Amino acid sequence: MAIESRNKRNISFAMSGMTDIVFLLLIFFMLTTTLIVPASKHVELPESNNQTQASPVLVMSIANDKTIYIEDQPYSMRELEPVLQRMLEPYGDTPTIRLNADRSLVMEEIFSVLNIAKRNRYRVILGTKPVS
Repeated sequence: MAIESRNKRNISFAMSGMTDIVFLLLIFFMLTTTLIVPASKHVELPESNNQTQASPVLVMSIANDKTIYIEDQPYSMRELEPVLQRMLEPYGDTPTIRLNADRSLVMEEIFSVLNIAKRNRYRVILGTKPVS
């Protein structure tokens, strides 16, 4: 005489738990990719072994043709200081700027930007790409 179980097995799979996990992972990856500061498309960065983990408030790039880009908007050196003061005013006393300067650029342009930052008490991080 065979003994039969009174409980029948339910062979269905609930996808709700799996979709919750996938949704949370999607949100996580979307948030973490927006935290990465992209290098400007106008600049070929120098290579370096050291990478700074500070989070800049503003990204400024100086292209090889001496055009200055702030958040992909072109500016000249004459209008740079008032634009920086206006953009960085809500960030307090010492906001941080990431400066992406082209590797073939003359240092005079970089020093001009650094002097503006010194006068206004901005911190500047020089952008580099990792050594490959």
